[in-house]
Order: sequence, then C-alpha cells, then structure tokens
Amino acid sequence: MEQLVNVLKKQQQLLDQLLGLTKQEQEAIIARNTELLKISLKEKEQLTAELQRLEKERCALTGTQNCRSLAAAAGKQAELLEALRQSLHNQLQELKHLTTTNNLLLKTELACFQAVQEALGLQSTYTDKGTLTKNADRLPLVSRQA
Repeated sequence: MEQLVNVLKKQQQLLDQLLGLTKQEQEAIIARNTELLKISLKEKEQLTAELQRLEKERCALTGTQNCRSLAAAAGKQAELLEALRQSLHNQLQELKHLTTTNNLLLKTELACFQAVQEALGLQSTYTDKGTLTKNADRLPLVSRQA
C-alpha cells in the first residue's frame, strides 16, 4: 500500500506542475508569446510522458481495483488514499477546464488571423482545424494589387 501512496503523491506533484504550465501556456497565448508557448508545450510533453509512466505503475499495483475500493480495504491509510483520490480528481478537472479554455483561445486567435488575411485580400492558408491548406506553400507572402 505504501508504494501506491508514493505513486499517487508523485502523480499529484506532476499534476500540480502540469497545471502551472497550462496556466503559463494560457498567459503565452493571450500575450501572443510564441517562445514561451513553445517552452511550455515542450515541458508539458515531458510531464505528460512521466504521468503516463506513473499511471502504468499505478495500474500494475492496483490491477482492476479503483481507489475507493482500495481505500475501503486500506485500514489506517484509508483517509490518505481517499484524500489523494479526491485531490487527483480535482486537479484533473481543473486541467480539463484550462485545456478547453486554451483551445478556445487558440481557435479565436486563428479566426482573427484569418479575418485579417481576408480583409487584406490574402488567401487563407489554414483550415478551421488549424492545418495548412493544400496550396499554402505556393501562396506569396505579400500580394500587392495596383
């Protein structure tokens, strides 16, 4: 049971770091700071990989049992397991909300960019999914009409 508690505490710490990076990512999106955004995303990838590793470790320790059933059988550590479960659940919910907000901010920025392009008479190079159009590599950087 001690190993499980240690894994859950490590997951909790990583989720705290991931939440901080997601907030930093949001600030970078709002400030249009691409360097900070790149750094945040790179660090998030590393934390996500570590979280996936810990989740595999947790699954190996618990099998098919969930935290509630483990807490019921844990005796002295039941309260700690339940507190960790609740904390992890809350962190994941907050992360989900932040990620949704960041995705909406990015889509809004992309829509604004496309609106400016259209107002300037330039062809759009991105689809509504954020991917390049087929002819994007052939479009001039700036087009001038006399």
